[in-house]
Order: sequence, then C-alpha cells, then structure tokens
Amino acid sequence: MAYEKKALEKTILDITERQLFRYGYKSLNLNEVAKEAGISKVTLYKIFDSKYEVTSRVIKRILENSDLEMSNLLQSELPLQRKIEQGIKIISSLYLKMDKDFLYDLEHSLPELWQQIDDVRKSKEEMIAHLLTDAQNGGTIREDMDAKLLSALIMALIRGVYNPNFFFNHNVSADTVGSIIVNIFMDGILKDE
Repeated sequence: MAYEKKALEKTILDITERQLFRYGYKSLNLNEVAKEAGISKVTLYKIFDSKYEVTSRVIKRILENSDLEMSNLLQSELPLQRKIEQGIKIISSLYLKMDKDFLYDLEHSLPELWQQIDDVRKSKEEMIAHLLTDAQNGGTIREDMDAKLLSALIMALIRGVYNPNFFFNHNVSADTVGSIIVNIFMDGILKDE
C-alpha cells in the first residue's frame, strides 16, 4: 500500500510538473491533473492538501535533483572545462523548464516558492564562483579575473539565452549554445601556456 501511494504521488507530481510549466500556477487545474492520473479529485486531495502543496513539492523535487547533480559534478574529477560545460547544462535545464512566463507567474502568485528558486540560483552562482576560485588557486585561470563576477556573468548568460524563443529564432540547440558559451568563456579566462 505504501508503495502504491508513493507511485501515485510520483505520477501526480510528474503530471503537475508538465501542466505547471505549460500553463503556469494560476491556470494549473488539479481536476485535469486527477483526470490524467486516472484518479478522482478526492483521491488527489487525500495525498496533497492543496494546489499550493503539490506545486511546492514539484518545485522542491526539481531543486533537490538539480542540487544533487551539481554537488556530484563539483566533487567529480572532471577537468575544469567539462565541469563548466556540465554545470551550464544542469543550470540551463532548469531555465528550459521554467521559462520567463512561468517564473513571472510564480514570483507574483507564490513569492515564497519564487524565493526558494532564487536562493538555489544564488547557491549555484556561489558554487561556480568557488570552482573558478579553486581553478585560479591551482594556476589554471588568470589571477586578474574576478571569480564572483565571472560566475554572475555565466548565470546572466544562461538566464538570457536559455529560453525556447532564442533557440527557435536562431535555429540552434541548447547544447550548441552551451558549447559556444563555454568556449568563449574558457578562451578568455585561461592562462596562456
């Protein structure tokens, strides 16, 4: 029974995530979520007390998965350039899911959830700055570069570029854009050999 409840929770969260990113929080309809899950709305409300609770759990799950990926990446033995490439992929995958319209909706409808997302963004920025500082201390990156500023610039590029309209208008993939960002970035900060 506990396994079935966990499986149903996961199904509800998966469906809610898709609908949340497609329609936004204001337009999220738990009747539709229940219908797609093949359950009654009463059953859904036995598992989640409210639209806010299920939305909160979706956001929490996404942020926890992202944090785990980023922590594993930073602890890996990959070279700096691969870590930055993978870090950009991890961070950009969040922005590809959470487009500007969704984030605006969340910021104005549920400021406490927006704050959680923004706190994670700041944490990612600090992780990148730490990675760059370590690379500076190891002699890989030029000393005249401000690691915190570089990290903020990476995050600004990701926020500005990683949205479906940019990819559609420029006929490029997220991976291509990520590679270009990393190549330009690395060419500018690496020490001459």
